[in-house]
Amino acid sequence: MSGVRQTWSGMDGRSRLAAALGLALLAIVVVIGVAVAVLVAGQPRNPTTGGPAASSPPPAPSDPLLPPTPSLAPSQSITPTPTPSPTPRGADPLLGTDGRLTVLLLGSDYRPSHPGNRTDAIMVVSIDPTTGRSAAFSIPRDTVNFPLPRSGTFRAKVNGMLPHLERTTRDGYVAMKQAVSRAFDLEVDRYVFIGFAGVKQLVTAVGGVDVTLDKAYYDPYYWVTSRRQGWGLPKGTSHLNGTEALIFARSRKGDNDFGRARRQQMLVMAALDKVRTLGPSKLPQLLRIARNTVRTDLPLERAGDLYDLFSTVELDRVKRVVFGPRTYATGSAGSSFALRLDVCRRWIKANFPPVRPMGQWPDASQAPAPAPSATPGPSPSAS
Repeated sequence: MSGVRQTWSGMDGRSRLAAALGLALLAIVVVIGVAVAVLVAGQPRNPTTGGPAASSPPPAPSDPLLPPTPSLAPSQSITPTPTPSPTPRGADPLLGTDGRLTVLLLGSDYRPSHPGNRTDAIMVVSIDPTTGRSAAFSIPRDTVNFPLPRSGTFRAKVNGMLPHLERTTRDGYVAMKQAVSRAFDLEVDRYVFIGFAGVKQLVTAVGGVDVTLDKAYYDPYYWVTSRRQGWGLPKGTSHLNGTEALIFARSRKGDNDFGRARRQQMLVMAALDKVRTLGPSKLPQLLRIARNTVRTDLPLERAGDLYDLFSTVELDRVKRVVFGPRTYATGSAGSSFALRLDVCRRWIKANFPPVRPMGQWPDASQAPAPAPSATPGPSPSAS
């Protein structure tokens, strides 16, 4: 990390800003966003066979990579979203009052040919900067009756809640953080939102990722191209390029939606492992991609801290879970599940980094050493 900071010191102000954004993307978008980007909707139907359609082709250069920010009509009734409370005096702006960084990760299935802005990926990641301890959970896209930010519940599937909040509040992203916070009695500090179209570019930009499976995976119904159906990986470690990473995270006929969510979490770990091997030379390319594929409220001026933070995560000790039935949600069949929020909260309390009231970012002399690089193993079955 010292080499990166020395590079910054020799840059002019404009270059440092660009590099700061690049580092933030390197540590956040690539570490987390690459995997989140591919947590997208189920495959569309093939009009000829009735089966899953071929993967959507990459958008043309002129296509928007993120959905446009909705413009509310003057007559449209909206609920004011409360302005986030100022960080209490003495608390670190990134860590809040609980001393850990907790980020809401949202992956959109938006494509110009597929209107809407459903978040078929909803993941929450929390990291303690003093120890590198971290944990993550995924909320299944078919979850219903999810708590709204202030009161009541969103009765439809949770993947449609962000569009609802965008239509009915002044800031859908802030409202989404508040809803997740209320649901799990959890302080949610920041969000990262990434569009579907950037995933291949981001994975390609970092040279692909490695994943390790404890058993072979094969989906006989996935349309790789209009002429090739079926895709899989053998047991053991495989290197995935951008196209393969997208398939790995989208495919679901080889197991189910919950297995897919666990594979998506595996990609997060794989991206984190890969990013540790990269240097500042990748920053300009990542910057160009992220300008069109990412929205976030993470502060760019803290890019160095964020990079250090993700470098300390011990991959083999990250706790991961998908809040699915039957342990964490009602229902064992069908496509609608209501979370057992009390059970989910108990898992969070037991596995998230411990709360450090008003905890601070560690000094350089106290920061944990970067964790060694290791190929992430498969996620344990947890639903």
